[in-house]
Amino acid sequence: MSFSRPYTWLTFSVCLLLLTLVSCRGKSAEERTAPVQVLLTEAQGLSRLELATSELRTTLTLDPKKDGLFGWKRLLGTRETTIEIVSQASAYCDLSRLTASMVHQRNDSVLDLVLPPIEVLREMESIHRVVQREADPMRSRLTENEIEEILRKQEAKVTRFLDESLQRIRPQLLLDARRSAEAKLGSMLRELGVTVHVSLSPSDEAESLRNPSYTPTPSS
Repeated sequence: MSFSRPYTWLTFSVCLLLLTLVSCRGKSAEERTAPVQVLLTEAQGLSRLELATSELRTTLTLDPKKDGLFGWKRLLGTRETTIEIVSQASAYCDLSRLTASMVHQRNDSVLDLVLPPIEVLREMESIHRVVQREADPMRSRLTENEIEEILRKQEAKVTRFLDESLQRIRPQLLLDARRSAEAKLGSMLRELGVTVHVSLSPSDEAESLRNPSYTPTPSS
């Protein structure tokens, strides 16, 4: 009897200590996941969030090639007209696609987040044009209708030039989008004293580091 009571108390004390440790560990884990849940809840409500924009400028030279019989009017100059097509490109991210596997809690004050793929688009409704160079003085200027007609006939070529301009600025747009996302998501957890480090998806990260090796093809 004299040995069993201390043994009983020792067993009870050890069990109590283990329960306390388990309880503390569970509480600690819950506290650590709280910022992740807050971030997921807030961010997933932001579907198709615009993160960055950039202006696209593409220069085209238009020539109706109506120079009379045997091209004699060329002796007076050309009607070639240089225009600049100005449009806008935007980078969007659908944060409703964000999942818990994309967020890692590094420690109590830092979260690492990988963005869903970024969508980069050319905004068609923002297109306008500016005439940079008119026809030679002794030739008549192109009218708006003539410019529209030439652009319509060369639609495939114009689209190709605009797409090339978009590809040229795409890496920078991705980098700008990452910085913007980090600022927007970081503001959600600032009151909790938590910093959010944002990374691009692997494919976007690789593309953001690409150094464009070409410039838009000169028009003729």
